[in-house]
Amino acid sequence: MTTRANMVEHLHAGGQTPTRTVVLEAHCEANTPEERIQSIFGTGNYSNTDDAYLHRVFCDEGEIWVDQLDQRFWSLHSTMPMRKIIPFLHEKVESRRDLDWMWLPSAHLENLWPGAVSNRVRTKFHGRDFLSDDDPAQDLTINLSGRGAERLLRHISDDAKYRSAVSFDSVQVAISDPDLGRVNEGVDRMGRFAATGDLEYHFQFVNAVVERYSRLVSLCEATSLEWSPMIDSGAIPYGRPVALKFSRPILDLEHFVGNLFAARKPFRLWGIPKIRDNVATVEAVDLHVGHSLRMEIGLDWMRIYLEKGACGNTIARLVSNFQHRFDSRITFIDPELQAALVAKSLTPAS
Repeated sequence: MTTRANMVEHLHAGGQTPTRTVVLEAHCEANTPEERIQSIFGTGNYSNTDDAYLHRVFCDEGEIWVDQLDQRFWSLHSTMPMRKIIPFLHEKVESRRDLDWMWLPSAHLENLWPGAVSNRVRTKFHGRDFLSDDDPAQDLTINLSGRGAERLLRHISDDAKYRSAVSFDSVQVAISDPDLGRVNEGVDRMGRFAATGDLEYHFQFVNAVVERYSRLVSLCEATSLEWSPMIDSGAIPYGRPVALKFSRPILDLEHFVGNLFAARKPFRLWGIPKIRDNVATVEAVDLHVGHSLRMEIGLDWMRIYLEKGACGNTIARLVSNFQHRFDSRITFIDPELQAALVAKSLTPAS
């Protein structure tokens, strides 16, 4: 008999070894949790537990407990080092259209938990594809440690030369609760967690971060365009574009869209832009999930039109990568979407 309690015991058996958790976004069409596991990891590479939503997946380096209790955002737990987990998962994610990483926006990392004070912060910005060679922050990596490290990072971001290039890439915090215990959490922007301390607290922490991210994705999907047929003829459109505002102007629009739609990682968008009067329009394809989307790009704004059934994770991936490659201060025009992007009101999961 294998239960969630056995998973906790197994993860605890690592002693001082951190528990690593990776969250994946899944759109598997299989009907049952086991069929979904089998389609991704193969027959014979997993075992069932007495919980229908929990499976043990085996690889050459060890095992991963796959929790599908949230059917869209799976939590994968292991004591293996990330350097062994990520290559194994990378092959699965990059070869499929029904799996993607969780692309946490910068502010979700900045505001991880109520009252939490970071003791390690990393920012990583690579703007060589979108910025000029003389930009002072074309490449900027900052690693800070010590209590309140993020306050120093904010001080750096107040400098006009760097304010559009300071984006949270990973954060480490220590949190405690009189009932739940204490846990040290390290999180990066692709939904990879490393924790030491009370595991139940860790699971709640992960769930709260996922719940907040899921809201952002769902709000993006709620804007999707659809058409309602009229009785006589024609159709009535519903939905609206997702509109983004840049805090810095695009200096060379042709160069910008050429790099954005080059079918390369991390954006993985392909299309042939048409530029007229400083506005680029393109019928693009998200090569990761296979969905098409229409985009319009001005010198300091962007509009994305999602078709009904498209994945909001496409928007999250786009925004998160813009924050680390062009403009860390990108914003949504829609107040509700912007509130979900900043997400300062996170409350602990119950």
